[in-house]
Amino acid sequence: MVAAIWTIILSGFAYNNVNKYLAGQLSYPWIVPIHAAFFFAWLAFLAVQTLLVRRDQAATHRRLGIFGAGLASAMVLLGVATAIVTERLKFGTPAADTRFLSVMFADMLVFGSLVAAGMIARNRPAAHKRLMLLSTVLLTDAGFGRWLSHRLAAALGNRNFWEIQTLADGAWPFVSFQLLPMYALVAVIGLYDLLTRKRLNPAYLAAVAWSIPIHLLAGWLYFQPFWLTAAARIIGR
Repeated sequence: MVAAIWTIILSGFAYNNVNKYLAGQLSYPWIVPIHAAFFFAWLAFLAVQTLLVRRDQAATHRRLGIFGAGLASAMVLLGVATAIVTERLKFGTPAADTRFLSVMFADMLVFGSLVAAGMIARNRPAAHKRLMLLSTVLLTDAGFGRWLSHRLAAALGNRNFWEIQTLADGAWPFVSFQLLPMYALVAVIGLYDLLTRKRLNPAYLAAVAWSIPIHLLAGWLYFQPFWLTAAARIIGR
């Protein structure tokens, strides 16, 4: 699963940045490289922690956990700040999509809350590892959305997600574009537990029950006129 996360994120951002470079649009505000550095530091941290457990180095894994808590906290703060700064700079341009703050904020809420729950469950390894893994799997929409989601949406016969303006027209396109790919990975984790343990772990069930409503709420907000006004105020416009 860690390898899948890396593949999705790297391929998505590579595809997006190559296209921007070819179009002469590869330019980011100062906060984006910092956010990216912390994001990939987290992916590296997750990979290292996974390898430590597989090599029976649980003591080192636990000591590094405190560093991970700090890294995750910084990621949440940077994620929110980056969303605000980038949308403020894009405001009024064809690239602007201020409404998308709801999705970016939801991602940070889900990630931060699941990491916090995972830290609390450090003495319950089965729950801890599922919560930490799910927290990162539920960030893969950032990679899917830059690459695979467009192809999936087209295969399902949807219009371009970014052209959808109303909830009536956009509910299914939103789900299939933004949620379906990453929740397919979530389902793989559940399927693995069912095949190997004959049951779903309670922490897994709680995490899914917590995350889905937040992501659906973010999608609902995206299409609400009042949210467009609120989001503009959030970015200071």
